[in-house]
Amino acid sequence: MAKVLLFNIEDAKGIKIKNLCRKLYFEAQDVEKTQFGYKLGYLLGASDDDSVSRDEDFDDEMLYLADIDSGMLNIFLAQLRRLKAPVALKAVKTETNMAFTAYELHREISAEREALARGLQAHEQ
Repeated sequence: MAKVLLFNIEDAKGIKIKNLCRKLYFEAQDVEKTQFGYKLGYLLGASDDDSVSRDEDFDDEMLYLADIDSGMLNIFLAQLRRLKAPVALKAVKTETNMAFTAYELHREISAEREALARGLQAHEQ
């Protein structure tokens, strides 16, 4: 089932996003700051690794989109814009990032966003 993890999403925007998820038959889950140290795979229920690591907290809003096909992803993103519920930091589940904690994912996509804004690549080829 498609699932959206919500990090630091304030109440009004969170309600809009959760209602949209419900309409699209996606599961939506708030992730509390106390859970940021768990691996994303564990938060999705796809891993038994419940190890926790601490790191520097972040307050940026972030969405993690899991098991959503490209057509539904496009619909979801278009509807977020229509609802005026933008979230700057978004990531789609990959085999690699499922092993990340929320802290690591936040660092990774923040660096990518910053590099794109400067017209650079975030990673070496």
